[in-house]
Amino acid sequence: MSRFKVVISSRFEELWRYNIVAVCELCSANGERIEFQSQESTVAPVGSNLVAPPADYDSKRTIKIESREGDYINLLIYIIPNTLPATNDIIEAKPFHLSAKVTMDGDEILSRIFDINQWSGDNIALEKVGLNK
Repeated sequence: MSRFKVVISSRFEELWRYNIVAVCELCSANGERIEFQSQESTVAPVGSNLVAPPADYDSKRTIKIESREGDYINLLIYIIPNTLPATNDIIEAKPFHLSAKVTMDGDEILSRIFDINQWSGDNIALEKVGLNK
């Protein structure tokens, strides 16, 4: 059995336009749930139409989850727009990058960059991370 650490981050300057929720299920080799955790980083309610980030916004925000011992994790990441892009021009509002990294007992086993649509956000599912490692 191993301990897992998840880090979700982005360098996108307008990440304040998005709320992020991560849900992590730690499982044993036979698929039994050992632990369930969720972390949420909410900037504003959906439909807020912010023109700038809130005064207390941390531009280096990340989501971190650390597990107890288990055999693998299932990870769901939701990127939910609270404010639409500043422009209606598709060419100017290109997808932004979101990084998801997972370590298992300190060794990196997953490092992925996802392209996130600025209008719709995204739902990302990473299943059985760490199984067969």
